[in-house]
Amino acid sequence: MITKKHITYEAIRQYAAASKDTADIHLDAEAAAGAGFKRPIVHGMYIMGLGQSLYLSEHPTQWISTYDMKFQKPLLVDSVAIFEFVDSDGHILMTVTAESGEVIASGTLSVKERQR
Repeated sequence: MITKKHITYEAIRQYAAASKDTADIHLDAEAAAGAGFKRPIVHGMYIMGLGQSLYLSEHPTQWISTYDMKFQKPLLVDSVAIFEFVDSDGHILMTVTAESGEVIASGTLSVKERQR
């Protein structure tokens, strides 16, 4: 499964407020430039949570029991992230890339069927 998601400034402002992570590098263009970025960068936890949410929206009978993510590169706000999910022996391999093809993050979701 592959899903593309445009990550907007507004989404990051809302996430920053909800998570209380209001670090300037995520919200302020000048601070991001001072750190060597063209624009503010997306919170890593936002990327991870979004990936889980996208997976579960396509697999509503499943539950994520564990996850492991490694972040390789920052993703700039106002970019498209491409989430790819591959089933591998009961684990879901998740890779997040930028439109440029650079890998942003990768990891594994352990899933199981929900108990009702």
